[in-house]
Amino acid sequence: MKILGTEQLKALLKLIETETDEYTDMLRPDLAAAIKANPARVQQAIDSTFSTSLPPKVRHTLEEICWGNLSEQVSAFAGKINPDLEEGLWILALFASPAAKRGEITQKLDHIAQDMRPILLNAKNLHEIADLMGKYFFSTLHFITLPANLDIKDISFGRFLIKKRGSSLCTACLYQTIAQRFGLESGLVDLAGRILVCMQDTPKKQILFIDPLDNGKILTEQDCKDYILAREIKWNDELLSPLSSRTIIRRFIANMIYVLNKLRDERRLKYLRTYLEIIKN
Repeated sequence: MKILGTEQLKALLKLIETETDEYTDMLRPDLAAAIKANPARVQQAIDSTFSTSLPPKVRHTLEEICWGNLSEQVSAFAGKINPDLEEGLWILALFASPAAKRGEITQKLDHIAQDMRPILLNAKNLHEIADLMGKYFFSTLHFITLPANLDIKDISFGRFLIKKRGSSLCTACLYQTIAQRFGLESGLVDLAGRILVCMQDTPKKQILFIDPLDNGKILTEQDCKDYILAREIKWNDELLSPLSSRTIIRRFIANMIYVLNKLRDERRLKYLRTYLEIIKN
């Protein structure tokens, strides 16, 4: 397929804006090929063609090209033996913000970890580390965990790092990705629908749990058992088994689907359902 120059791309974008839906569908492969060949050139053409905001038709076309391409990335992620959580978080960030870049999430997390290092340097034990992390996230950086997912953007980890507000799953992943940077044993557990962060020090036989929905409140294993018994659920040690990266990303997708089902947003739902099937299989 012919590689389009900047002026040709601008003309293509204007056609997509003004032509019928049927003709736009015919133009879509050309734009998709241009994005794959040189995304920077496409962005340059967009910026110079639409100085204020993208026309809805152009935005929808760009989104759907991006969402279609994400199927391949989700499949590659799910096919790995031990997929990287950050990679999965970045892929889903693209669904909410197609222009998001992998490096943006990594850089923000690296910056947070760098600023935290002096604070954690003299921590005496696991409990103190967890306590300091919570104070830094919620009191110093002012992250807010939302009690409910009202908007799909509240479930985007990329947007969470920028706006400092999002779902409990986003906050739990903040703990997890930062803990990994300090070489801490950590993971996420699903306590009958309640997402907790698990941190442990195997040599010292220490283990604790962190509730991201309660400003980083630290819980013991007994606290977790009491919570389950209070809900009249039979206790099973498997409830405290760490979730795999694949399962965490699957949970993100399921949460997005839940929000969009309420809005009856079939345009986005069809892509998310595809991603969920890829992850499941």
